[in-house]
Amino acid sequence: MLRIHRMFASSLAAFFLAGALAPSAANAWPLGRVFHLHPPSAQGDSRVSLRLYNKGQLFQDVQIEGHVYTVLPNQYLAIKAPTGTEIYMASTGMGHHKGDFLLAVSPKLKGETISIN
Repeated sequence: MLRIHRMFASSLAAFFLAGALAPSAANAWPLGRVFHLHPPSAQGDSRVSLRLYNKGQLFQDVQIEGHVYTVLPNQYLAIKAPTGTEIYMASTGMGHHKGDFLLAVSPKLKGETISIN
């Protein structure tokens, strides 16, 4: 009988230890993620997807919201940005100089491919 009590006590201790080590997010709500407390926004995604195509023989750098991205020769750069985002050249190439304004993202450009060079 003493052996059964020890086994029960050690099993119970292991159970509590496992519960204490589990992530708090897993234990915080007993029903899991049945109720989502933050409903999705009614507006949806207002970002516009487009592609920049470098048809030149040299790489081109573009600047989007302060970040510089390199477009390799004969390659595409997929962009998904909010309306009004401005895209500038970040390198000098054929027909473009560093700092030249390329375009501003607008809903009209959705799904378009814009060639640089």
